[in-house]
Amino acid sequence: MSEPFKGGQAATLFPMMANGLEDRATCIFFSVIDLVYPFRDALLNTIGQKAYKSGDDYSCLLRPSIGGRITDKDIPDAVISLNQKISWTALVEVKIGTSDLNQAQLSRYLNRAMSERVDALITISNEMCTAPSHPPLRLKPAEKRLRKIAHYHWSWRYIKFQAQLVLKSADLSVLEAKVLSQFIDFLNHEKSGIHGYNSMPKCWSDFVDVLRDGGRPKADDVDDVISGWFQETADISLILSEFFDETIEEVSNAKTLELKKDVAENLLKDSGDLQARYKISAGRYINVLLDVDSRCVKFETSHAPTDKVKTPYKQIERFLNTYRDVATEDEWGDHSDVRLFARWSRYRDMTDARMSDAMIDAIEDTLKDSKLIHPKSDNLSEIVIQYTPSGAAKSFRSRKKMIEFLEDELLFFAETYVQQ
Repeated sequence: MSEPFKGGQAATLFPMMANGLEDRATCIFFSVIDLVYPFRDALLNTIGQKAYKSGDDYSCLLRPSIGGRITDKDIPDAVISLNQKISWTALVEVKIGTSDLNQAQLSRYLNRAMSERVDALITISNEMCTAPSHPPLRLKPAEKRLRKIAHYHWSWRYIKFQAQLVLKSADLSVLEAKVLSQFIDFLNHEKSGIHGYNSMPKCWSDFVDVLRDGGRPKADDVDDVISGWFQETADISLILSEFFDETIEEVSNAKTLELKKDVAENLLKDSGDLQARYKISAGRYINVLLDVDSRCVKFETSHAPTDKVKTPYKQIERFLNTYRDVATEDEWGDHSDVRLFARWSRYRDMTDARMSDAMIDAIEDTLKDSKLIHPKSDNLSEIVIQYTPSGAAKSFRSRKKMIEFLEDELLFFAETYVQQ
């Protein structure tokens, strides 16, 4: 660096900073990183770094000045340094609550990082991204030269998830476990200002109306919607990870964020859809689709037929029996929003039926002759479940209600039709 960082405060569990929740949260967060080595190492690993167990390699200053040459407005929230075989330093900018990262301020910090020969910029906010190395789409620097500085992003939700993983799986001392547990409680508190993605962009209502009417949305609105959708799909990864108690990642064939954006934009233009696919253990998956022009939500997963019986209609019958309510004998509950698709070996087209109709056929012993059974194949290879919850249309135009509806129905789908 051209000049040393000056001033600043050490991070403490009991914040001495009196500038509001953001400063207090920043102080507590970096104090926990300092005190709990496995947590520090886990977070640094997500940005390609590591931590020494002794802790002598790591230091953090909150709100330092840089050579006394910048205004208060441009002072970073923190600077962290790793004094290892190769020294590494990063500026940190933190937001909390509804505050979004500012593109102009971000550019100033990247310029500052370049002039001071700092290795990276880390941003922290409630905004979501698929991986720390892929910050929210709208934060991509306009100036190409600024892209030479590594920019990483941690959402507060991602930080909480990493803390939960470490608390569950790492070999922690009693004190480390208590500190980390209380830090998670702090992040979970309703007054912490920390939340996942909870609102589509401001243009969302008009965007939905334009697609419904067969119009062409403005390019800026398309960019904003795709950026927002990427934040939501990142949040869904964490929601599913917490639900299934395993790391769930979105599956994408695109090698870069730019290519992923191109794929999403083409799909949106061609079919009016936004979609994401998630890989779960044991070969399972969940597809999530927003059919924007039709204002509906669709979820999909599949199950392999049992090998305990060989006849296809018996295999489907066994599958349906997993939803039987033992207490009420033949009652399975309401599955009117679910359609089953049966995939058959050597045939491209799948057969399909409403799940509730298939259940009636199973009760009446007419499943063998139903349209769900292929008349020419005796080899069932897969049962696909598609759930299209009713009621999406009335919430679809609302920026917040759309997210609430999507996430509520996602968890219902995961619990009812995926977790067997």
